[in-house]
Amino acid sequence: MKPTESTKSIEKICVAGIGGIGGYIGFHLGRNWASAQGSNRQLSFLARGEHLKAIQEKGLTFYSPSGEEGVVKPHRATDDPSILPVQDLVVLCVKGYHLQEICHQIHPILGDTTAILPLLNGIDIYERIRSVLSKGIVLPACIYISSTREGPGVVRQSGGKGNIIAGADPRYPGYDPVPLIQMMQEAGIPFEWQENPFPALWSKYLFIASFALVTGMSGKPIGGVLANPDLKERLRHIMEEVLALARAKGVEFPSTVIEEVLARAAAFPYDTKTSYQRDLEVPGKPNEGDLFGGTILRMGKELGIPTPWTADTVGRIGE
Repeated sequence: MKPTESTKSIEKICVAGIGGIGGYIGFHLGRNWASAQGSNRQLSFLARGEHLKAIQEKGLTFYSPSGEEGVVKPHRATDDPSILPVQDLVVLCVKGYHLQEICHQIHPILGDTTAILPLLNGIDIYERIRSVLSKGIVLPACIYISSTREGPGVVRQSGGKGNIIAGADPRYPGYDPVPLIQMMQEAGIPFEWQENPFPALWSKYLFIASFALVTGMSGKPIGGVLANPDLKERLRHIMEEVLALARAKGVEFPSTVIEEVLARAAAFPYDTKTSYQRDLEVPGKPNEGDLFGGTILRMGKELGIPTPWTADTVGRIGE
């Protein structure tokens, strides 16, 4: 059966990376999907170190925005994907700087019809994955959420609805999304399938890249950036540069898009930090700067589009 004709149900899911996003996905799958009676469903988590040990011993503890606590245990929790069978779905929730490594690691558990759902920050994630993996069906996607790992085995969602938007792999436009849609509904994860997901991905990138760079430069949370006129102006300029890149790629936005993004940001709690900002706060820790400033600057050069505000902001980070 060709990948474009696959209607196979989803029974084996691996969530790779159980941080803020992976913890949210893993918890909902474990509570609502994997627990179905009489099913052959298998949910696996890929994690590391003390976080993995805690999940293996006590399960994954998850706190919702309301403070509600829940605990789930996957079928398997491991740091070695090679012990897993071929999966129907692999959800990539690692940080961008671990993407190439995890792509190599999951190769043994990919079949021709395995769907790969990458929920990473960045606008060129599909290309980065395809530079490593030729097998599998890569579904461009994004998620709207603020969620962090609080400690070993513990994840807390502080904001965002956790809604996912995904669409077809350009290589496999005939992929049948119905099993994926049904699985997300059963898990209780807000999910929307779009045949062309790239406008949604650029909209997310417009939000996360601009706020990542300005929060990273200033050290202020999202609410602090919005409350500071100079930082808010810088934010707008970076958004305008990202919009110019998107338009050069054939993605158009309404004239109100920047105001819509700012309104979306204002709905987050004042003290919400971007994941990039949190990484910068830990000396020596890898960060996703290349997904934001690096990508914008490279793409600007490739397309002949000036990106001075991004360049200036990148230059000020770490001063």
